[in-house]
Amino acid sequence: MRKALYLLFFLSIALYSCDSSSDNVTDETELPDNGGEITPNPDQENYLTPEVDASGKIIVKYTPKEYVEKVEEGQHMMSVRIPENYYTSASSLSGTELRNHIKTIISSDAKSLSYSMVWTMCEDGDQNPADASQVWRIYKESGIAKEDRVSSVSYGWNREHVWAQSNGDFNTSNGPGTDGHHVRASDAGENGKRGNLLFADVNGPRTSGGGYYEPPLSAKGDVARMCFYMAIRYGLSIDKNAKLSDLLEWNELDPVDPYEIRRNNVIYDFQNNRNPFIDHPELVKYIFGDKKTAIWKE
Repeated sequence: MRKALYLLFFLSIALYSCDSSSDNVTDETELPDNGGEITPNPDQENYLTPEVDASGKIIVKYTPKEYVEKVEEGQHMMSVRIPENYYTSASSLSGTELRNHIKTIISSDAKSLSYSMVWTMCEDGDQNPADASQVWRIYKESGIAKEDRVSSVSYGWNREHVWAQSNGDFNTSNGPGTDGHHVRASDAGENGKRGNLLFADVNGPRTSGGGYYEPPLSAKGDVARMCFYMAIRYGLSIDKNAKLSDLLEWNELDPVDPYEIRRNNVIYDFQNNRNPFIDHPELVKYIFGDKKTAIWKE
């Protein structure tokens, strides 16, 4: 009974989170210029509404470190599994030195995967917490059968490059184009709608306008932390894929939750590297925010 209640509790938390996916065809699709007008979302009222506090911030029951203490034996994939001393060498650093050291940590022993292997990685990492036969689609916030994967804009799910390929000048060859820390299971149609639009606040969940696309609240923190990872890992410029000011806010509004924690562990098993902004969300401020001159300590 206790385990059943625990599972229900975990699922209620995990379903606040989101994932995503994109293919080479849809990711490169340029959406028509609508003159800066906002494109409304026809089913906006149907998107998930997470529990938020008075400031609009999603309420997550545990921080990553606190969550470890709540995990029962046998549920290790849902806890933070940072290898011993993984970030130790970056502790007590600041500024450019900290940024460069984090890059070295997440790059040195990382493995590159084939694009076909990304399907398997998404099926595992983006698995619907409520149904193991499904993946959870990042922008649509709903599950879909793993077998319904497609390679074009049609019914089904595909692999969304959260950092759009054309915005990073890469393709689906080994490297940034196959990095599971930003390739997510996504509704194929929504993937095409996002295309290579930059992330920013527009007018609510899944709306676009002026060259920007706004994800739902429960995906905003995920998107922000994936963009921060890509910027460090591959030396990309944030402003090529998103508005930095919005990402900084999203990182606060949508904190790390058990879904992201589990996914980070899964991708680590595939690639042998981690997203430091999931393990240590506070690093965002030290590298991109208002603490760039301050010393970070793990």
